[in-house]
Amino acid sequence: MKIAIMTQPLGHNYGGMIQAWALQQVLKNAGHDPVTIDRQADPKGTAYHAARLGYRTLQKALGKRKGPIKFERHFPYILQNTQAFIEQHLSMSERLDSTAKLKAYFEREQYDAVIVGSDQTWRPSYSPNIENFFLDFLQCSDIKRIAYASSFGIEEWEFTEEQTRRCAPLAKQFDAISVRESSGVDLCRKYLGVDASHVLDPTLLVERQTYETLYNKKDLPARQGIYTYILDQAEWKDQVVETVKQVLNKQQFSNQPAETDLAKLSKETLHDFVMPSLEGWIKGFAEADFVITDSFHGTVFSIIFNKPFLVVGNNARGLSRFESLLDIFGLSERLVTKSGAGVGDVIAKDTEWKRVNAKLLALRGTSMSFLRKWTEVCEAC
Repeated sequence: MKIAIMTQPLGHNYGGMIQAWALQQVLKNAGHDPVTIDRQADPKGTAYHAARLGYRTLQKALGKRKGPIKFERHFPYILQNTQAFIEQHLSMSERLDSTAKLKAYFEREQYDAVIVGSDQTWRPSYSPNIENFFLDFLQCSDIKRIAYASSFGIEEWEFTEEQTRRCAPLAKQFDAISVRESSGVDLCRKYLGVDASHVLDPTLLVERQTYETLYNKKDLPARQGIYTYILDQAEWKDQVVETVKQVLNKQQFSNQPAETDLAKLSKETLHDFVMPSLEGWIKGFAEADFVITDSFHGTVFSIIFNKPFLVVGNNARGLSRFESLLDIFGLSERLVTKSGAGVGDVIAKDTEWKRVNAKLLALRGTSMSFLRKWTEVCEAC
């Protein structure tokens, strides 16, 4: 079956790329032909929105919140490694930067189904033209509409009244809806008037051995110690990292740009801003003795590779994503907030990985059943 995947623009952060790759892998293994839609921000009429999106995505990549806008022309160089991963490992559509182009593309390509997800596809501030992620551009009534592990990002409702008015009827046209967080089930029912299933992020559907194969294909240096993947730098997070380093007596390493201060961006320093490879990012989790992260997918890969970890929470990004993920695996104590309380207890506590892995296996089965059910329905149409 020919399946289109609607997700956020790729290339600016590791989590977004690897979830897109994972969903394609799952669908390909089931015998389908998936293509991820390269939906980019509209270039005309929404210049401010496009600049804002580009600004936010690079800030996320570099772990910063403030900086000059002049870096946009340097995107191709800064994102050379992540773009190489996309070109090598993902089946992508042509670049589509307007609703009109989406309509024309889908009329021409004739997909059997569209899957929206995963990642924060249903967070208005993150997705270019939120109605597109409720498939407002589809003209064919026969095409199947499925949401897989779509996320609102936070447990509060961020849609405007007008966005809610437009998206609720579109949500009711979906054949099946699943969300990544338990809070998303309630948001769907309360604001969109639809029922939703709670499923795993696509990255958790792929075996760790498959990820090992991915990074083993590249000549990457071996590393060990405390692996940090911090998207939003903060002094209190630095203090947590220093505490863990002292307690464990281990060195820190990461897979992020050498330089993150955008005020220092110049032709001479440009190389320091280049994002390292996604494969190296995954390998970091595999080789770590301990992980510290404020990233959802950083938490996911700590679980996949059974690594002792600590999540430094971030209210601005939304804690519900972490709370939902950690809760289903019985790992809620791994989350620490700005006070830093409980760090010592987390470091000392051993995780019952046998129990966690058994839970993952069971939840993986449920999530795969959701995908199989609705793609099989599509296949029979």
